[in-house]
Amino acid sequence: MMGKRPFRLALCVGCAVLVGSPSWAATIEPGQGALSVNQGQGFQPINSRVDANVGDSVMVGPGGTATVVYDDGCKVDVQPGAVATIAPLSPCASGSNAEDFNWGAVIMGVAVIGVTTAAVVAATQSSKNNTITPSSP
Repeated sequence: MMGKRPFRLALCVGCAVLVGSPSWAATIEPGQGALSVNQGQGFQPINSRVDANVGDSVMVGPGGTATVVYDDGCKVDVQPGAVATIAPLSPCASGSNAEDFNWGAVIMGVAVIGVTTAAVVAATQSSKNNTITPSSP
């Protein structure tokens, strides 16, 4: 049977993984011609839509077309012969919208870290209070 401490620890780790896991930042939509994407393992040709992460690179061959669609709906055409890199923030975001998005993510991350830390501390304190010490004869 699983005690409270391992359960709480597993819950904390799960929350941390969920918050820390990368999510796609954009979708690459091929148009025509040769299109390649580098997702950390060199440029690979693609023929259909691909979810891309921040830092991935897109390259369109001469005469080709492709569009990067960010999660906020911003569309950026990739120029033939150029390499475009997926940015952490949509190029269309500006002013207060961009800052609200970034601060919201920061606040959410800090809140989850705080709750996780509190749960770990509570679990540690609970296990210390439940320690059985043998009495001397």
